[in-house]
Amino acid sequence: MQNWLTDVGIPIDACQIFLPNSSAAQHLEQWLSQSFPWQYGQIDWQLVPESICVNWHSDDDAILAFQQLCQVKQLISPNVNILWCSAHQPTLEMPLQLVKPVIAEIVAQDWDTWIFEPFTGWCIEFYHEGTICYGTSPQR
Repeated sequence: MQNWLTDVGIPIDACQIFLPNSSAAQHLEQWLSQSFPWQYGQIDWQLVPESICVNWHSDDDAILAFQQLCQVKQLISPNVNILWCSAHQPTLEMPLQLVKPVIAEIVAQDWDTWIFEPFTGWCIEFYHEGTICYGTSPQR
C-alpha cells in the first residue's frame, strides 16, 4: 500500500494506514456498517434522507461526480477514511484534499469504495454497478 500511495502522489506521512483486523480498522468498519442502512453489500440510499445518487460510466464521470458532490455539499473535512470492500485492503485516513486529485486511482483499487467522515457523519459510496451516492448517517 505504501508503494501505491507514493505512485499516485500521496505523501505517506500525510496518511494513516490501518491494517485489516486492527482495532482502528474494525472501529471504522463498525461505524460505517452501523451508521447506514445496508442492502446486499451496499448502503440502501433510499432509506437515507436527502441522499444524492448519480450514475457514472467512466473514470472521468467518477472524478467529475466526486468533485461536484464535494463542492455542492461543501465537504471540507480535514481527514476522511477510505474503506474498500475487500477484507484484505487496509483502511486509510488522509486529508480530503489529497483524495480529490486521485479519486479514479482510489476507486480502481477494488469493486466498491466508501469515503467517509465519522465526525460529521457523511459518506460517499462508489458502487461497482456505476453509482456514486452521498448521504449523512440517519443515526446522527
